[in-house]
Amino acid sequence: GNDGSWSTFQVRVGTPPQTFEVLPATQAQNVWLPISDECTRLQGGSDSCGDSRGATPFQQSPSPGFETNMSSSWNAIGLYELGLGRNHGITGNGFHGFDRVGLDNFTIHHLAVIAYASPGFWIGQMGLSPLPLNFSETISSPSLISALKEEGHIPSLTYGYQAGAVYRETKVPASLVLGGYDVSRSSEPLTIDINTDTSRALTVGLQDIVVTNTLEGTLSMIENERILAPIDSSIPEIWLPKSVCDRFESAFGLEYHDRTGRYVLTDSARDRLRELDPTLTFTIGTNAVTGGNTTIVQIPYAAFDLQAGYPIFANATNYFPIRRADNESQYAIGRAFLQEAYIGVDFESGIFNVSAAKWDNLEPNIITISKKDRDVEAAREGLSGGAIAGIVIGCVTAMLLCILCTWFFVLKPRRRRRQNMTLDEVDEKVA
Repeated sequence: GNDGSWSTFQVRVGTPPQTFEVLPATQAQNVWLPISDECTRLQGGSDSCGDSRGATPFQQSPSPGFETNMSSSWNAIGLYELGLGRNHGITGNGFHGFDRVGLDNFTIHHLAVIAYASPGFWIGQMGLSPLPLNFSETISSPSLISALKEEGHIPSLTYGYQAGAVYRETKVPASLVLGGYDVSRSSEPLTIDINTDTSRALTVGLQDIVVTNTLEGTLSMIENERILAPIDSSIPEIWLPKSVCDRFESAFGLEYHDRTGRYVLTDSARDRLRELDPTLTFTIGTNAVTGGNTTIVQIPYAAFDLQAGYPIFANATNYFPIRRADNESQYAIGRAFLQEAYIGVDFESGIFNVSAAKWDNLEPNIITISKKDRDVEAAREGLSGGAIAGIVIGCVTAMLLCILCTWFFVLKPRRRRRQNMTLDEVDEKVA
């Protein structure tokens, strides 16, 4: 990507299929692909433009992006303003239409796709929200995850996601499970109710961020601020009150770049932080007030040691992934956090889990969640959400050898080697 090194997943769209590397988006509902015309506008049709945006070669030639006119199954709906990212200053339009969407060896034949024109989303998105898309009283489309369930490819509107950690010695790839989650990636999860405000579905209380080994030693970045922020993997940064950003600026030697709204570092400042190797300890709770049920996520500086390129900056520039929020509605916890955190989301039960990602055992342990599991547990009165989750894990584990209908996706970052999505197991073959 143009804002860091991220693990991506492959989708195929159209007839014949055009293949793209995309990022999971917790707030989106469907597949978003950069439209081909934009590479011509931004980089004069450079062959490298489409590749940098996740477009793989199409018909033996470099692809500039999604070419709707090359798909015989494309059925146009119309041109609409983009909604995703608007709250964080991302603008643009999307050409909406129905087309064939393929994941692994499955294909959905009539699903809404957005061919968008906006450099704010450099790489395409694969939506994980179950909400339908309603274009008019007569035109609508199920979300990607809902369509997968309706066609019997996954057992529930459930997923687990961790964004990968390419900076670790083992170059840990991302993990995405649809219809369940990977218990081997999660530790001491905190269970939270899904927000009734669907635009902020995965809202958590950011109670504190304690930083150690900074230029100013050990500090708490959050003082009197009360921060309720949704987890939003469609953006890389963490959006915080200006007062919190000011403390980060001082402790990490950051400089505010007014034109882009990013916090940047000189090479010497970056080298010094690499020597100090700070740690950021996030305390995540069910509400913004200190106390109650919480989980701790420790993030090494390496996870936030990022570079951004064109069109954010003319050249590769060191940046630290925090942004100033103008108001509470802009608070958000982006993809950089999910490098060291794992989320499991169960829309039908109305809950999600957040925990620190585990690194000691990366052998997948896939747990499926189905309606039958919930019906069994609903009959058990007096159990807390945590207890129910524990029993579901036990029940499904016992059945796992006989029935495994969850998809398990793992990819290594595109800039190294690409690993295909597979069914039921990790495919170690390189595509």
